Amino acid sequence: MTVGENIRRIRQERGLTLKQLGDMVGVSEAYIRAYETGRRNPKIKSLEAIAQALAVNVEVLTNSEFDGIKAMHRLFQVFRQYYGQLFEYQDKDGNDMVGISFGTLALMNSWLDRYNQYMQEVEECNKIKDVKKRREALLKSEADFNLWMDIYPESEPFPMNLQIQKTHDEFMDKIGLEPKE
Repeated sequence: MTVGENIRRIRQERGLTLKQLGDMVGVSEAYIRAYETGRRNPKIKSLEAIAQALAVNVEVLTNSEFDGIKAMHRLFQVFRQYYGQLFEYQDKDGNDMVGISFGTLALMNSWLDRYNQYMQEVEECNKIKDVKKRREALLKSEADFNLWMDIYPESEPFPMNLQIQKTHDEFMDKIGLEPKE
């Protein structure tokens, strides 16, 4: 998704009009529309203001513009930094798959927990007989999961102790196992 598509998606999830978001940011409705359609690219100060108005990290708006090659390189960076390991497995339908595990990325646990909750919600939604109600429930579950990712770590039900991961990273740096550039 582009920056503009992310702005639109999150604005709509928040139930805001173009004008309302523009007022919150201090720009006109036309500016927000131009950002969303890609006719204009917001400068960093505008992006920060939009992110603040939408209650998301600015990374949520900006870091999604990548193709498959860029996605692979971002995975490579995380793989190197957090002791990634690849493994082969078969999914429930017998398709060959490749998975990645991260030996030292402790913060992934909350993502896994939230993902498992999402998958349970999807299972429950799929039990709904009425097609329209099932679709609405599935869309809501997906929107809730996307919101969790958009506002992480603020989405955590308890205050995250990011110091634990920072302390771990600093220790790994000190002993030379995770050199930072």
